[in-house]
Amino acid sequence: MSNRFLNGLLSLCLALVVAGCELIVLKETTPQKLIIPNDQNSPQGVVYVFKAEIDSANVQGAMKVMASDDERPLLAIEKLDLQDEIARLGRMMTKKALTRMQIDTLSPVRQRLKAEFGYLKEFTFVTVRIDSLWYISKVVE
Repeated sequence: MSNRFLNGLLSLCLALVVAGCELIVLKETTPQKLIIPNDQNSPQGVVYVFKAEIDSANVQGAMKVMASDDERPLLAIEKLDLQDEIARLGRMMTKKALTRMQIDTLSPVRQRLKAEFGYLKEFTFVTVRIDSLWYISKVVE
């Protein structure tokens, strides 16, 4: 009787241990996506605005988020000079997903963003803050 009781007790303990281990199942956490709004309030946001304008074939709209290296909006003649270059860059990055972005802070008002499009092309955007808005001052392949 005591041997049977001991076997039952051991079986019960084993069942509790197995059931207890099952309660502590670690499931794989899904990475949460960082949502960056498409606006000029952040350096990443201005790159997303630029990309959205390029994707919609709006080179003039993409030019509105561009600025010169000396922290001022582009003059009309500078926009005209850059228009063909921006259209060329747009053809290389249009309809490709932004797959990676690496940020390097150069100064409190200047940041460099290395962006990868479609796992193939990498562009470097130098952004500058003018007043409270961010602009792209340079795009390099």
